[in-house]
Amino acid sequence: MTPSAARRRGALIGAGLLAIAVLPRLAAQSWWVLIAGLVLCLVAAAIAVEDLTRMIIPDRYTIMIAVVALLLRLEATADPWAVGGSFAEGLAVGMAMAAISFAYVQLRGRSGIGFGDVKLLGASAMLVGVWGTGLQLLLASTAAVLFVIIRSWRKRRPLRAVSRVPFGTFLAPSAVLVWAWFPVHG
Repeated sequence: MTPSAARRRGALIGAGLLAIAVLPRLAAQSWWVLIAGLVLCLVAAAIAVEDLTRMIIPDRYTIMIAVVALLLRLEATADPWAVGGSFAEGLAVGMAMAAISFAYVQLRGRSGIGFGDVKLLGASAMLVGVWGTGLQLLLASTAAVLFVIIRSWRKRRPLRAVSRVPFGTFLAPSAVLVWAWFPVHG
């Protein structure tokens, strides 16, 4: 099996598992929200696999999350101001995370969070709102810490504070879980 075929298979398996986690919450929603949820599951799983295997979050996937988020907001309300508000939330979170990332580089001399993660958080804020990104970060950080501990234990290596972590692997699925189970937009 080629690496790209393995990534596709992994993304499909991940999307299926994520769909199982969110479908109970989406079952009573409109067909449009259900389809959007399945698309989000697939995109989040693709991000997770790409970041885990290549330490890259492709922009096309982040853009897809942002577009689905804005379409969901438009479907929920025809008010262009509400859609603009979702966009503004994403922009604000993205800019805040970029500023934190830049400050970290200046203070520590090395990157703490990749720009792909920054853009993903901005797109996620359009989906889950500013307050939802806090829960998203909590879920993703908890999963990432467990991942690092398990990876260290399996490789029989001590934990290191400078280990590279594919954070998008945890951020993207967390965004979908928060969107489905803790909706902020009506």
